[in-house]
Amino acid sequence: MRIIGIIAEYNPFHNGHAYQIEKIRSLTQADFVIAAMSGNFVQRGEPALIDKYARTEMALSCGADLVIELPALWATASAELFASAGVALMRKCGCVDTLCFGAETDNLSLLKEVASLLVSEPEDYKEVLSSCLKKGMSYPAARSQAVCSYLKEANQQIPADELACLLNEPNNILAIEYLKAIQAQNAAITPYLIQRTGDGYHEAALNSSLSSATAIRKELLSNGWNDITTLNPYLPEAAYSIFKEYLNLYPPVSVNDFSAPLSYLLLQQSEAQLAFCGDSNEAIAHRIKNLQKQFHSFEQFCQLLKTKDMTYTRISRIFTHLLLQITSEDYRLGKSLDYIPYLRILGFRKDASRLLTILSNYADVPMISKSANAAPMLSSDAARLFDLDVFAGELYENILSGKTRQDARSEFVRNIVRV
Repeated sequence: MRIIGIIAEYNPFHNGHAYQIEKIRSLTQADFVIAAMSGNFVQRGEPALIDKYARTEMALSCGADLVIELPALWATASAELFASAGVALMRKCGCVDTLCFGAETDNLSLLKEVASLLVSEPEDYKEVLSSCLKKGMSYPAARSQAVCSYLKEANQQIPADELACLLNEPNNILAIEYLKAIQAQNAAITPYLIQRTGDGYHEAALNSSLSSATAIRKELLSNGWNDITTLNPYLPEAAYSIFKEYLNLYPPVSVNDFSAPLSYLLLQQSEAQLAFCGDSNEAIAHRIKNLQKQFHSFEQFCQLLKTKDMTYTRISRIFTHLLLQITSEDYRLGKSLDYIPYLRILGFRKDASRLLTILSNYADVPMISKSANAAPMLSSDAARLFDLDVFAGELYENILSGKTRQDARSEFVRNIVRV
C-alpha cells in the first residue's frame, strides 16, 4: 500500500493543487493522500483567507483523503521550522512512505545537494555566510550567496545562473527545507518532486488557469466577494462551489482585520516582552517600540518596519505570534516534543475511512478528532501546543464574528469534515 503525504496551506485550494494531487496519484498509483494543512493562520504570518474547515472540505472534495492540521506553532513559523514540522507530522503518522512537493525546478538531485550542504554546514560555507551577514544582508540573501559560492567551487558543472535562480524561488526554497528535514530526522520517507506549472508563486495577476493563490487572494480582496464568478476558471468545480457557499455566509479575513488587537498589544507589551515573542529579538523589539506611534494598520506597520536585513514576512510572523501568544519558549518546547505530539484530524473522505484505521494502528502519537476530548490524551507540554491551536481558532472566529455580527463558533463544538 502506498500512502502519499502533502504539506500545504490551500489558501485557497485551486487548480494547481488539484493538478498536484491528480499527478501524484497517476504517477505513483497512490492508495491514499494525506494532507498536512495549516489551520487559520499561515506561514507568511497572515490569517487564512477562509477558515480551516472550509479549506479542508475543498481539499477533500478535490482529491485528498485525509486532512490533518499542522499546529499553529509551526504553521506560522519560518520555512525551515514549517518544513521540519510537516515532515515530522508525516513521520508520526507511521504509514506515509512518500512526501510529494512542488518546485520551480525538476532537478531533484541538485535540490538534494543543496539540502545536504545546509545540513552539514562545512566551514567554507559558514565563513561566506558570516561575511554576508556582517555586511547587513538578510539571512535568506546571505544563505543564498553562501550556497552559490560553495557549490560553484565544489561543482563547476552547475551554471551560476541556475544556482541563483534555484535559491530565489519560494517553492525551491521550501523543497530544500523538506529535503533537509527528511535527512536531519532520518525519516523513512521518499521525496517525490513535481515541477510547478502555470504562474509563479508570487504572481499577483490572474494569467492562466493555473494562477497562484496569491493572485486569487488579491483578486478577491481587491474586487470584493459578493460576486466571485471571475475566479471560477482558477478553482476546481467542487472547490469553487464550496468557496462560493462559504463567502455567501462569511467574508474573507485579511491581516488588517487584526489591526486593532495588534495595536493594543504593541502598546501593552514592554520591549522585553516583544523581544521574547516568537521569531523576534531585542533589536527588532527596539525598532518596533521606536516606531510605535506611526502604527496605522497591521500591513502598513510591517511595511514601515521592514529593512534590508529584516523582511516584511518575518515582521508579519512576529506580529502574528504576538496575537497568538506564541513565544520563543514555545518553540523550544515544541522542538523538545519532536515537533508533533498529536495528530488533529480536520476531515476525511468517507470512502477512505480505512485510512483512519491504518492511522490508528501505526500513528506514534494520539489522534484527536474532537477538541473537547483532547485533554486526557496529552501531556501538559503537548497540551500547551494544543491550547495554541485552540486559541488561534477562537481568535480567528472572534474577528469573523465582529465582521458578520454572528456568534463565534467555538473550536470545542466544531465537527470534523466528512465528504
